[in-house]
Amino acid sequence: MKRVAITGMGVVSALGRGLPAHSDALKHGRSGLKALSLFTAEGIGQRPVGEVAPEHLWPGTRASRSQRLALTAAADAIAGRTLAGPGVMVLGSTTGGIDGTEQHYFKHRGKEGALDRELLRNHPLGTIADRIAHELKLEGERHTFATACSSSANAIGYAASRIVAGAPWALAGGVDALCRITYCGFYSLKLVSEGPCRPFDKGRNGLSLGEAAGFVLLEAEEAVRARGGKVLGWVTGWGCSADAHHMTAPHPEGAGAIRAIKLALEDAGKAPADVHYVNAHGTATPANDKMESLALNAVFGAAMPPVSSTKGATGHTLGAAGAIEAVFSVLAMGGSFTPRTVGLSDPDPEARVLHAKDGPVDVRCVLSSSFGFGGNNTALVLERGDA
Repeated sequence: MKRVAITGMGVVSALGRGLPAHSDALKHGRSGLKALSLFTAEGIGQRPVGEVAPEHLWPGTRASRSQRLALTAAADAIAGRTLAGPGVMVLGSTTGGIDGTEQHYFKHRGKEGALDRELLRNHPLGTIADRIAHELKLEGERHTFATACSSSANAIGYAASRIVAGAPWALAGGVDALCRITYCGFYSLKLVSEGPCRPFDKGRNGLSLGEAAGFVLLEAEEAVRARGGKVLGWVTGWGCSADAHHMTAPHPEGAGAIRAIKLALEDAGKAPADVHYVNAHGTATPANDKMESLALNAVFGAAMPPVSSTKGATGHTLGAAGAIEAVFSVLAMGGSFTPRTVGLSDPDPEARVLHAKDGPVDVRCVLSSSFGFGGNNTALVLERGDA
């Protein structure tokens, strides 16, 4: 892939809003996980989640929580710029406006002909991109990816390919809000940790859910240089695969993950030794972390770079994970640090990777991986922008 410039970024999560707040939290290993307060789930309790503070939500009562999260991050990525010409907007998500659908159900219990259909207006995934375009006055195509937890990583990869094909700009990212269907659904699969999650730890016993939104603004290098703009980072490779091993469990040997990573490196024209840091999917479930370590060892071998998961800080944000972790990767390169794996105290010898440590480090190329249910595997290669 011809490299594509990242000229704007926006992110909101349990760590706060904006690039400085997230860079500082990641550099110092802070976690935003705390007991769930957004709703109650009978029989489960208030397990730790990455919940976004109310003041970071876009104002408005008719928008879904996902829309309000997405608007916050998208507006920050654009930062008041006027985007000339019809561009491309690509979004990844898994739940859409289902928080409103849940309210409708609990009020009417699915009764046919029930009132308050306004609560259902924002249910479809596509309404998030529609709302962003309307509120931020953006013209162009709108695409929505729903490939489980790799959704927004694919959104960024596809958006980059559209820039290479001639689109004047692309706004790409992802969002998911906390809701009962995911909180209770992951609990029913026995995948939710009782305490804060511990990626790659020997005692890990499940993930912590989170909500977030992240967006990057992409442009062709020629357009950025012509106006004297600043490049925050580059998207240089995208790889995806679908191993379809199981509806929820990853391929035990990481076959699909290996293929996605190798495709991304090939697309970027990089050898494994060129990568200086891996932002791992690292969900803290027993199966994922073991599978991912096998995949990383298969690709990198003795040349394995430092690896960490940021989900101990934000929780697993599902459809938003790929996008916020792409932003985190660019922040790490710009700040010359590798985020530590929050929650890791006793590394699992069966999930063997080179764990990232504190301290300054020269990071010029990052692999960011995202693996979703159904064997939806995606990897992005990102490189450092202007010094």
